[in-house]
Amino acid sequence: MITQDDIEYHIPEGIDYTFAETNYFIVMIPEERILATFYTVTRKAVGVCLVDVAIFGCLSDNRGEMLYYDSQQQLPAPDRLSRFETPNGLKVHAHSPERYDLDYIGFDDTEAHLEVVGLTEPFDIHDPRHSPHAQADEQARAEGSGLGKAYSNHFDLTCKVTGTLKVRGRTYKVDCVSTMDHSWGERCEVGLKSMGWMNANFGEDYGLHWINSLDFTKPAGQQEALAHGYAFENGELFGLTDLQMKTNRLGSVAVAIDVEATDVRGTRHVLYGSPIVGAPWSCYTGTMLYVAMSRWITDKGRIGYGLNMENNPLDMMARLRGRRWDERTGIIYT
Repeated sequence: MITQDDIEYHIPEGIDYTFAETNYFIVMIPEERILATFYTVTRKAVGVCLVDVAIFGCLSDNRGEMLYYDSQQQLPAPDRLSRFETPNGLKVHAHSPERYDLDYIGFDDTEAHLEVVGLTEPFDIHDPRHSPHAQADEQARAEGSGLGKAYSNHFDLTCKVTGTLKVRGRTYKVDCVSTMDHSWGERCEVGLKSMGWMNANFGEDYGLHWINSLDFTKPAGQQEALAHGYAFENGELFGLTDLQMKTNRLGSVAVAIDVEATDVRGTRHVLYGSPIVGAPWSCYTGTMLYVAMSRWITDKGRIGYGLNMENNPLDMMARLRGRRWDERTGIIYT
């Protein structure tokens, strides 16, 4: 269960440099084809913080074509998580787990002023009231979390985001339904799991969010499996019991996603998604993610938008797909 205390640091005894706390906020402006993400990773044991602000304005396979990027590592860790300001211009005020104010003043006449208000209670992936896949055993919790020990503690929040986003001097109105999250646990940058973190929001009254495992050693149609997730309807959460996904890919990037999800009521949700804005994103040097705003349509014809993110750790990719040149034969071997 998520409480007011969870907007502050969690510092268990004996934590080392691998222990991290993260916050992730997302802005979507579908009519302008703009996606913006604000991400922080704090490692209190060593006193450092990563602040990553990414703005996407096209669909690309090159992160050099992002609209704006400000990623700074080894900034000083803030004293508090509930209210802090970073040297690169990010301010976050967490009033509660369901309400945040976010301000950012960057470079190149780019800034954001946002209010984030939950439309549901925070979804605790380890609370059996929320997720049918919640586990009591600590090791089982980590193994089934979707991202290993990095999600030893994790909540997702479907939220209304309002305010303004200015990109290189042009101001856009923000009024979207989105999802934010907060995690704390061991997060070594080697050995992370490959996984997906996705949502589809069709208004303030209905949408889905899920975390799925991702195993590229399996054949297409069997690579994704549900870790945790929920449907929300009119402010109420309904944990997912099953998730069936089929993805069409260009390389590792999912360009078409078919989803059938079932919640605890037995209600079936059928939707189809494809990215319209996105690019590779590397919040850590040891991983490659593809982040996109996807357009979703239900089998009943309702259109929505959400974030489609997949994590591909480079140590795992090198193990599966690493190649070398054989000068004797001229053949590249995997």
